[in-house]
Amino acid sequence: MKTVWHSLQLAFQFFTVLPVHKELPLTRPTITGMFACLPWIGALMGTTVAAVLYGLTQWTASSEVMLAFIIIALFALWTGGLHLDGFIDMGDAYFSYRDRDKRLEILDDPRVGAFGVLSVLFLLMGKFVVLHELFVQHKFALWMVLFVPFLTRVGMSFYFLSLDCSKEKGLAYFFKSHIHASLLKVFMLLSLGIALAVVVIFTQFSLLPIVLVIILAFALLIFRQFTLRNFGGVSGDLLGASIEGMEVVLWVTLLLCA
Repeated sequence: MKTVWHSLQLAFQFFTVLPVHKELPLTRPTITGMFACLPWIGALMGTTVAAVLYGLTQWTASSEVMLAFIIIALFALWTGGLHLDGFIDMGDAYFSYRDRDKRLEILDDPRVGAFGVLSVLFLLMGKFVVLHELFVQHKFALWMVLFVPFLTRVGMSFYFLSLDCSKEKGLAYFFKSHIHASLLKVFMLLSLGIALAVVVIFTQFSLLPIVLVIILAFALLIFRQFTLRNFGGVSGDLLGASIEGMEVVLWVTLLLCA
């Protein structure tokens, strides 16, 4: 039970802005458990966002512009911009059009370049436009804001497990070397099965949640090949970028299919 509690605390400590000022054991069981908790942390984030949206739609005259902005802002606040930072670094590295070694150097560089700024600007603008259209076309439902962050973190874990690290140093390499891969896959499949069943029942047996899972799988395969070709493996920045990119893919899918 203590391992589960430590894993949950680690997930909040490393992947959210919640202050967990405590030295926790970074062991194989706790790190595996930390990644197993991530989809549910995403769903928790989504629950708080859904609560705010419900309050705004019920008790204020908030516009679709405001609601779309609130979704983006609250998720960024929850993560402290961690995943956005990864997307910025990936944009800087990829659009440098340098060789692989230089791209990896740029990923490690804490400075932000013009390509990174433009990349994240288009990402946020794209996400904002899609969310706005979902509200305007009356396609948005509160379950979406819980299920999308849940799915992206399931996808991120499978993406992480499917690749070697791009370099033998850093936090991602440390985590990778301490994960019980087969056990984490079981946890992820169980979590996905439970969440998918709940959402399908909640949506009165709509096929849309299943479509999202299928689209996510295809998108991750494409991103995995992109990663191998351009970076030779996975890194912490690329994990964050995968979450941000897959979120946009899933929101676009919802706009087209809902």
